[in-house]
Formats: sequence, structure tokens, C-alpha cells
Amino acid sequence: MSGFQSRISFRSLPKRSFWLHLGIVFRLTGMTIEPRLDIIGAALADPSRSRILCELMDGRAFTNKELACAANISPQTASAHLKQLEQAGFTASLRSGRHVYHRIASAEVAATLEVLAQLSPTDHLSRPGQISTDTRQARSCYNHIAGRLGVLMTDRLVALNVLMVRYDVISAGPRFHVFLDDIGIEVPIGSVEKPPAKLCLDWTERQHHISGPLATAIMQRFLEARWLERRSGSRALTVTTGGFEALERWFGLTQQDIGLAHPVRQFDR
Repeated sequence: MSGFQSRISFRSLPKRSFWLHLGIVFRLTGMTIEPRLDIIGAALADPSRSRILCELMDGRAFTNKELACAANISPQTASAHLKQLEQAGFTASLRSGRHVYHRIASAEVAATLEVLAQLSPTDHLSRPGQISTDTRQARSCYNHIAGRLGVLMTDRLVALNVLMVRYDVISAGPRFHVFLDDIGIEVPIGSVEKPPAKLCLDWTERQHHISGPLATAIMQRFLEARWLERRSGSRALTVTTGGFEALERWFGLTQQDIGLAHPVRQFDR
């Protein structure tokens, strides 16, 4: 910047001109003090890229062709979109043999996308003829259970003293270890810095479900035991017959509870 400064005497400039020229210096030297939200916004601005991100919020990694099919675009177009998403920090790619797989870059990115989804309109979910009931009932949110089922399970974990919530911070409750032993999962208790779970506002239910280590362990247990099954081409999760039995046994939730038009009351904080 010294060469540029040598041609301008800032002290001799009026106050308005000073700030104008200072802005030019910042632009010419690449200096900025603002976050590049324009890059983030541009990456999210295309509907096809949004569909790709929603598909990846399933929590799994997909090939270019699989994501192209999900977004109803050509593989070549999907490649261009995926390049922009990766440059913006939303996705990451990994090679396995002859295939390249794409996934959400991190749990933090997934949480940010879920928060952004809360700002989006939801009136389309309740329009007649919309196939959204299954997605709202139970779906994957990166690595944990979301939708009505996720909200109901969170409420029950608090009501059963498995978890305690104070000022939106979760800690292990009196029955935390008993619950883990009974359902057959292992997860660290956490600490003040790293609690066993975090509150995640569900974008369709507008109430909290949990994310974090405990939520991830619960989803993995349900999938491994085939109490929940993934669907092809959708984030929706199917609750199996064994799943309804497990939900009633460990969470006190019946099939009728999960099918309610509105979830049970959210826990008091």
C-alpha cells in the first residue's frame, strides 16, 4: 500500500474525500473488515443448489449423479453447482475408488442451514395435495432425528429426567445413565463446555429437537436396530413396527402420539 499512499496526501484531503480514498485503498489492496456474506448468499441463491443441500442434509454422502437426479438437473450442471457450494464452504468432497462423494462440510454447516431454514416460509407444507406429511412426521437432520418425532422424543427425554434444560443449556438428568444402559447406547456425558446434547429449533415444527452426541447416538441406534429406515430420494424416515414398540417402551410415545396434528407441549425452560 505504500506505493499508493505515496501518491496521495491524506492530510490534505477533506474529511469526506479521506474516507472515500481510504475505501479505494481497501478495495485495491484486498483488505476488508466485513464477512463475505455475498459469497454465501450467491451459493444459496439458485434453487438447484438449495435442493442439493437439502438432499445432503440427509447426513450421507452422495455422488454427482445421485445429486443431479435429486435436483432434476444434468450431471454437468450438478458439477458446476457442487463446485460453487464447495468453494463457499457448504460441502466437502471425498474420493473412494473411482467415485467422488459429496457431503455437508461439517455439523456446524448443517446447523447453520437448519437455522436458515427457519427463516423460510412454511405455508407450502400445509397446502392441500402437498406430499409433506412424512417429511414433517420424521426426517433426518444431518445426523439426528427431526420433525414431529424429534420434537416429541426431546420432550419425553426431559419429562423422563433423562435430560435437564436450564436457560437453553442441556445437561444430563438423574436418569441419564439408566436410559443409556436400557436402550443400549454409549455416549459421553459431556461437560459444561460440551453438553450431551444441544437444542436445535425444528424448521417445520418451530419447536426444539436435540442435536449433539446423544441425538446422534439415538439415531444410529434406531437405524442399526431397524426401528427407523431411510427412504430413497427423501430425508423422511419410516418408523417400523419394531420402532413403534421401541418408542413406546423407552419414550412412552404411541403411534397415535406421533400422528397428532400438533406435537405435545414443549418442555418448560
